[in-house]
Amino acid sequence: MFKNVCYEVSETYRKKNLVINLAWDDIKVRYARSVIGPFWLVMTTAISALGLGYVWSILFNQDKATFIPALCIGLVIWQFLSSCILETPNCFIVNAPIIRNTINPILIYPLVAIIRNLIILAHNFLIIFIVFYLYPPELNYNTFLIIPGLILVIGNLIWISILLGFFGARYRDLSPAITSMMTILFFISPVIFKPDQLGLKAIVMWLNPFTYLISAIRDPLTGHASPLFSYVVMTGTLLIGFIITAIMIERYRYRIPYWL
Repeated sequence: MFKNVCYEVSETYRKKNLVINLAWDDIKVRYARSVIGPFWLVMTTAISALGLGYVWSILFNQDKATFIPALCIGLVIWQFLSSCILETPNCFIVNAPIIRNTINPILIYPLVAIIRNLIILAHNFLIIFIVFYLYPPELNYNTFLIIPGLILVIGNLIWISILLGFFGARYRDLSPAITSMMTILFFISPVIFKPDQLGLKAIVMWLNPFTYLISAIRDPLTGHASPLFSYVVMTGTLLIGFIITAIMIERYRYRIPYWL
């Protein structure tokens, strides 16, 4: 039972250095001959976060010391999440020649996309450090919750990316459909605001899965703890998601080359 899954996981772990090198090479190729490379993304995000944070704090009558850091973290996390979601439906398609002509575990390709975006996320954390220097946060024991928060977020992104890769290879309309939806999801996700700002209507916001992913990282960085039920939900989705993903790999792993 789950013979293919065990093979995929063991081979992917054995070739973990290949996964990391492919992700890093993608970034180097993307910014070849550039002087500052991925820091162009850092500059773009920094200008957006500080500029929008200053203007919107005035429009919404919010305290700049709390609004700008929250907005900055929200934009950085959203960029990471949206990049993973947008890229992974095509992760098998763009690597079709390699998949057809080499014997490698297919889990490599979604993981490369996630690790590549994790590297970019690490660059963007420079913005958060700058904002924290300008507006020092209230760091406390809740800050350590960033560790389980990141683990749950990355864990959920892994199974989501694998499933999107499978469905994206089988149904080519998935990628443009997700691209269209992400713009709408940005405005209904707690990127420029927090769920507790909605008062009694905050329960509606928790129906959005991005709320859990954003809050799990942003709340600890601002010295707050995410609600306990959010960790329960993310843990539940992590377990259920990996079970569904395991079934998908077991049944359809060897159909990927034919779909491409």
